[in-house]
Amino acid sequence: MSKNQHLSVEDCYARGTSPFRTVIMAAQEARFINEQANLGFIKLSEKPTTIAIHKFKNRRLAVVEETPAEAAPAE
Repeated sequence: MSKNQHLSVEDCYARGTSPFRTVIMAAQEARFINEQANLGFIKLSEKPTTIAIHKFKNRRLAVVEETPAEAAPAE
C-alpha cells in the first residue's frame, strides 16, 4: 500500500473526529465519486476510495458531526 493511501488513526484524531466516523464519511464520498464516474460526469485517474482519502487528508472533505437534535425527527 502506498503511503498516500494510508490514513492513520492519528490523522483522524488530529482533525477532531473519530476513525469510525472518518471511515463512514470516506466510504460515502467514494460511493458518490463512483456514481458520478458511472454517469460520465467525471473521469477517474485513481480508485474512488483513494480519491476520498486524498480529499480528507488535503482538508477538502469536511466531517460534519450530527447533533442529537438534528438526528431526531421533527414533530
